[in-house]
Amino acid sequence: MIHVDRDSQIPLMEQIVSQFAGLIQDGQLPPGTRLPSIRKLASMLTVSAATVVGAYDRLTARGLIESRAASGYFVALVRQHLPRLPRPAASRVEIDAIGLMRGLLRRAEGLTAVGSGYLPAQWLEDMVNTRLLARVARKGKRFYAQPAAPEGYPPLRNQLALKLGMMGIPASPDHLLTTFGVTHGFDLICRALLSPGETVAVEEPAYFGLYAQLRSHGIKLVGVPRLANGPDLAILDQVCETHRPRLFFTQTLLHNPTGGSIDAANAFQLLELAHRHGFMIVEDDVYGDLHSMANPLRLAQVDRLERVIFLASFSKVMSPAIRVGYMAAAPHLIELFLDQKLLSVLTTSEFDERLVHELLSDGSYRKHLERLRPRLSHSRASAVRGLRDAGLEPTLESEGGLFIWAALPEKTDLQALAEDAASNGFLLTPGDAFFLCQPQRPMLRFSAAAANDERLFEYFRKRLPVLTDIRSGMKV
Repeated sequence: MIHVDRDSQIPLMEQIVSQFAGLIQDGQLPPGTRLPSIRKLASMLTVSAATVVGAYDRLTARGLIESRAASGYFVALVRQHLPRLPRPAASRVEIDAIGLMRGLLRRAEGLTAVGSGYLPAQWLEDMVNTRLLARVARKGKRFYAQPAAPEGYPPLRNQLALKLGMMGIPASPDHLLTTFGVTHGFDLICRALLSPGETVAVEEPAYFGLYAQLRSHGIKLVGVPRLANGPDLAILDQVCETHRPRLFFTQTLLHNPTGGSIDAANAFQLLELAHRHGFMIVEDDVYGDLHSMANPLRLAQVDRLERVIFLASFSKVMSPAIRVGYMAAAPHLIELFLDQKLLSVLTTSEFDERLVHELLSDGSYRKHLERLRPRLSHSRASAVRGLRDAGLEPTLESEGGLFIWAALPEKTDLQALAEDAASNGFLLTPGDAFFLCQPQRPMLRFSAAAANDERLFEYFRKRLPVLTDIRSGMKV
């Protein structure tokens, strides 16, 4: 009935599970059938009892068999069948923030997210391996049954203080709080510092998830145009005079979606405006480690965490599955954010934080960045050339970074293009979502890593001319 192939690369336990599952699902083992005892099956297959125990445990977890006290294992009498949900049509692409986040985070087979904010999986394979996981688990085996420190894993906070110090940002562990990423940090700021109906200033364009998150808290948003060298400070000055925002959210380095970085003059003038008008600055540095300069200018470096709340994360560069970020701010603010962290998620994952600490402290993360930056720069240059040759207009070639911000012909129907691209295997990130108001021209955000694809360039060469004049009545 069951046999094992010792020459196969499939583990013996998985072979047993697979064969029993097939027999049960095909009806060859009807409900109520008694299975061989652990000792008997182990003897029949010449495997260890532990192998059989593991196989039976997995079959039980899948609801295929059940254990009866003092009687043994039986094929389950009632098996739960999850309803098969209809697969959403690939041609429908939502441009709203939640729809885009769903699309970019789903692993849709046959669909390439050419505007994703994450690096391709094959670019991150050098980061986490079984030896590293085993080492972290071995070091922390005494602590996994204990609650995690709400402020974050202490050695990681010490390491982060060193990291910030090398960036020119003076910080002690008391200035730091770990989070599940920058999005979690935004949420803590909203809960601790803002009330429904209050006003904040945001860059435009900017990350669509930030807009949606602020609105979900009932916050009023006022846009400040993002220029090549940073926010438009003349407009921000007017916004402050009129609306008196409590906070200004900005991305200093490798801005999402334009890819630009602030220059020194803009940075110093922005901090002067903050002092004059009495607002605080939330500096999102989620992509800063990808910058081609060794130590690019950040606002927190100049401000020394007086009016700047600094947020960063490792999920974009290290692994999207490792949800570890951090906030750096004045200690009295960190206490407020800690209160909200306790009320919302209690603590973050100490296992993930131990993993990040290991990668930072043994130099793996630094070496990863040294390999990543030139690779990204090469891919970026190639993608820019390919998109330009295909009829798009990349607007800015920044100091490295992940994003390419490209303009489309003025009459392009962005929704029609996004749906058509999805039906051809490409998930686009439309520019409309990055604006509070309708932009003057249709735009797309591309990943410099994922968009370096000749198939994508060929798609635009063929389909963009056809889709450009839909608004004028042309048939597709």
